Amino acid sequence: LIGIAFANSPEFVAAAPGGEAVFGTNPLAVGIPARRSDTNDDDDSTTANQPFTFDMATSAIALFGVLSAKAKNEPLPPNVAYAKDGSMTTDATEALEGGGAIATFGGHKGAGLALCVELLAGALSGGAVLGQVESKKVAKSWGHTFIAIRPEDLVDDYDEKVGSILETVKASGGGGGGENGLVRIPGENSAKIAAERRAVGYMPIPIQIWESIVETSQHGLSGK
Repeated sequence: LIGIAFANSPEFVAAAPGGEAVFGTNPLAVGIPARRSDTNDDDDSTTANQPFTFDMATSAIALFGVLSAKAKNEPLPPNVAYAKDGSMTTDATEALEGGGAIATFGGHKGAGLALCVELLAGALSGGAVLGQVESKKVAKSWGHTFIAIRPEDLVDDYDEKVGSILETVKASGGGGGGENGLVRIPGENSAKIAAERRAVGYMPIPIQIWESIVETSQHGLSGK
């Protein structure tokens, strides 16, 4: 199956510079089966016949990135969040709690994608709707929409076609961040890290994040 997910979330992201937060980080994700022609059943590569996976927030930075920076008392990257007066800020607390907002990625293009997710995952799912509630945060309601496509009902050998496309893109070069001059396909690095974590049997977590998890498990969300 091909899987497509749209996830609505509370208001943290402004539609335009200086505006109030109206969108969530509104991520979207796609998972597509693939079969590479240059691998075989004995290939133990972490990317051999891995499905293509891609997920992204429509905001300039994922909410976890902002929460992580706040927990570790680190500055945000430049140009990903607004202060209350509409200027850019690197202060995570100001962006989350000081009247500021997270920016969309890519200006109007990111805002357009965020709006699409709002319409598909918010209005279509039965979750809280902007303008009809005080806020999604107050209503504690936001929705998700999932789409599943059975490719064999539409085309033959879809996973081989996908593999061909991925191999061609990977071999196209140009310094895309992969090894040996190959383009790194989305999801490959995550698959490699996941395999390494499974091999050693643990996942490192920054102490501030762990303390936040423990605090939440013991006392619940702070409500901020």
